[in-house]
Amino acid sequence: MPDSADVIAKLHIIYQRGTDESTRRDVSVTDFDPFTISGHCHLRGQYRSFRIFDIRECYNTTTGEVIEKDSLPTYLHALYQQSSRYTLERLMQPEFPVLGILAYIARADGQVRAAERTVIAAACKVFTHDLRITESQANDALDRTDTLGLHSFKVAVGRINKLGDDAVKRKLIAATRTIIGTQKNVTPGEQEALDYMTKRFAKSE
Repeated sequence: MPDSADVIAKLHIIYQRGTDESTRRDVSVTDFDPFTISGHCHLRGQYRSFRIFDIRECYNTTTGEVIEKDSLPTYLHALYQQSSRYTLERLMQPEFPVLGILAYIARADGQVRAAERTVIAAACKVFTHDLRITESQANDALDRTDTLGLHSFKVAVGRINKLGDDAVKRKLIAATRTIIGTQKNVTPGEQEALDYMTKRFAKSE
């Protein structure tokens, strides 16, 4: 079963491929594209994908709303934009590389410990103001975040500084200090990163 926070919608569908017998399925949808929906199929008890073309009827089991299959991708996209997954993705955007910076700090000593993951999950909620974000979601986002080199880290810090948002800069410094504070000893890489952020954020761009 998927994390409930990752479920975009719970749908009941009547599904029929070609001349096969139609079947009724309850699907906890976690992914979609213009041609398919994917998620936990409660009939089969496993992750499955379904072609939208082969969906004969569909309704949202939570709201009872009937959805025409031609509008299903648009409908799911609208729900996705209201989800914690969507707000979390903002922290991974090139113009707002918060998660990339935090990942750089956490990985500076070669590994990411459980305590650091907990701090990053909490920071994700602070930056997005979305308390629905789960630690599992934050961990998944962290694992999908590329490891920055030193130059890329400095570029990312510069992008945050150019936003001119002092609150964001304060939060980022605080999160960095908290990540570093989960360990007994500060590594040279961590200290260098913190010093660079502090000096860079002290200057307006």
